[in-house]
Amino acid sequence: MDKDIIMDKNINVVLASDDNYAQHVAVVATSILDNTMVASKLRFFILNDNISEKKISLIKKTVEKFEAKIEFIDIGNDKFKNIYLSGHVSRAAYFRLMIADLVPEDVKKVIYLDVDLLVCDDIIKLWKVDIGKFPLGAVLDYGIITSSRMRKQKEKVIGLSDSYKYFNSGVLIINVKEWRLNDYGSKILAFAQKEKLLHHDQDALNKIFMNNWYEIPLRWNVIPPVFYLFTKILLNSKFRNVAVCAKAMPAIVHYAGRYKPWEFQKYSGFNDKYYLYLSNTEFSEVSMPQPSKNMHGKSICRQIIRLKIADLWLKIFVK
Repeated sequence: MDKDIIMDKNINVVLASDDNYAQHVAVVATSILDNTMVASKLRFFILNDNISEKKISLIKKTVEKFEAKIEFIDIGNDKFKNIYLSGHVSRAAYFRLMIADLVPEDVKKVIYLDVDLLVCDDIIKLWKVDIGKFPLGAVLDYGIITSSRMRKQKEKVIGLSDSYKYFNSGVLIINVKEWRLNDYGSKILAFAQKEKLLHHDQDALNKIFMNNWYEIPLRWNVIPPVFYLFTKILLNSKFRNVAVCAKAMPAIVHYAGRYKPWEFQKYSGFNDKYYLYLSNTEFSEVSMPQPSKNMHGKSICRQIIRLKIADLWLKIFVK
């Protein structure tokens, strides 16, 4: 491991948000701080896309009551022009691409986290993962690698062959020192700006770091296909056992995709932990649930059925 990284006394965590997702920044931070033995070592960097002063104050109060440190980094408009957006993805999703240029010079390593996830284990365990000289550590995206349709789409758009792996960009360990030395941020952003990428920043990252990244254990980024143990994963003997173990003991539950925990009433096993951590933030009095503009086709009943089926699979496969 790099000497500069070993000497860093802080655990650096980066989150990115606009005003709409500010509440979720506080929830993610609380999930981290509630589950760590070293809260005072946490240093949060919030890549800020016009979050209101009121919400900034609420996020700061949430983090500082745990005696952790927090800094907001304001993002200008110039670097992220002509970026393709679709669905629920905002401009803030691309901020991770320029982390090496945005965080202070003394920062050599960071953990980047999306704000639609919950951390269920001590973040120091993830921080201690040694990715060596690799520029990036990430978790395999089981939803894409187990789908022949998506594999073909990735081969067409970013040139990902069957011999290469594809990762999810919601949880990343970033070797900031290597990114600066190789100007990776500019390269990734340039590719993202010239293409309409289905998976946005994630496709751009996979393009630039193809076969040049460190694989983190699946439990550190449990996305819906794994959380619900979708059939295409269970039928694949190569991935099934790993997925079942990650589902049984998730370190991070990542609500990637259309179904967000704040869109529905509290339901045990689905979003009850989101409500728990929300109650420990300065946003605890906000009106809940908070359905999105596009709720067409979304149903909590569908999620409950998936949860029950996944629980059944766990009983069958967990010895």
